[in-house]
Amino acid sequence: MNKVSTILPLENWTGYRFGLIASRLGSFIAPMYEERYELTMPAWRSLAVIARHQPLTAAQLATLTSSDASKVARAIDLLVRRGLIHRDLDKADRRRASLRLSAEGRKVYKDIEKFVVRVERKLMAALDPHEVEVLRRSLDKLDHQLETEIKAKGREKFL
Repeated sequence: MNKVSTILPLENWTGYRFGLIASRLGSFIAPMYEERYELTMPAWRSLAVIARHQPLTAAQLATLTSSDASKVARAIDLLVRRGLIHRDLDKADRRRASLRLSAEGRKVYKDIEKFVVRVERKLMAALDPHEVEVLRRSLDKLDHQLETEIKAKGREKFL
């Protein structure tokens, strides 16, 4: 097999590495909530974000999950049908709804959270406490850089 010589090898691309780790981790965790609660990944992410930030609107949920409106709408519909969240219409603006966990949603969230936290702890055990702190600060910096210096200026700048 002939390798292409590049200035920055694929395995050093930040997005590629993040994507691989996220995919591998998601593939390990997803079967738990799929088999136990018949939830999709977008539904689980939505449930977790609602648990953390409730009450919030669908638009806020889309922003916090970095998901498009159609994925969020499908996740919300699934969570409402399953009785895991409440969608209460805003009396002042009936086009808006407030999303919050139901009692059953809190139980499901807590069960999945226990599993995810155990996996997270095992994953992060590969790093010492200083490395964990550096990783978290670095991720914050990269996220900020992406939002303020890269996305804000547009992809045309890089073409």
